[in-house]
Amino acid sequence: MFFKNSKGFTLYELIVVLAITSIIVAAAVPVYGNFQGKLQLLDSSADIVQILRTARGQSLVGYNDSAHGVYFVINNSGVDSFIFYQGDSYTARNQDYDQTTELKSVLAISNSSFTLSNNNIDINFTKGGLGLPNNTGSLILSHSITGQKNISVNSFGMVEKN
Repeated sequence: MFFKNSKGFTLYELIVVLAITSIIVAAAVPVYGNFQGKLQLLDSSADIVQILRTARGQSLVGYNDSAHGVYFVINNSGVDSFIFYQGDSYTARNQDYDQTTELKSVLAISNSSFTLSNNNIDINFTKGGLGLPNNTGSLILSHSITGQKNISVNSFGMVEKN
């Protein structure tokens, strides 16, 4: 028994709405993925710039009467990381103050022009005075899909991101 004035949606109307929704979702997924990748790259590059500036700042004021630095672990077969440390070099550091940050697996650090230490990058800022770095140059933070950011430290200790 069918009613002529029944309220509700027909099966045809529901199928059309589901088809339109599916098309919109299918179009949005790649855009969202690309956006997420760009955010990962921007966020991690900002973290690196900030930790380098923090190391220089703590060295300038002589926090804990010590120099500070950042050690970048370039792991060609795994996840790259960086370590904020306290001491005159990574090898002579006080390990109690280490702060390690691992990058996401889609991100990788590569050396552009820093002097390498055991295939890694050690940037240490002198205690007090001007907080000058022992190592100058630039590194590249790459995302496997969305591109890369260059981070450089000049001879005055200024940290910049391009």
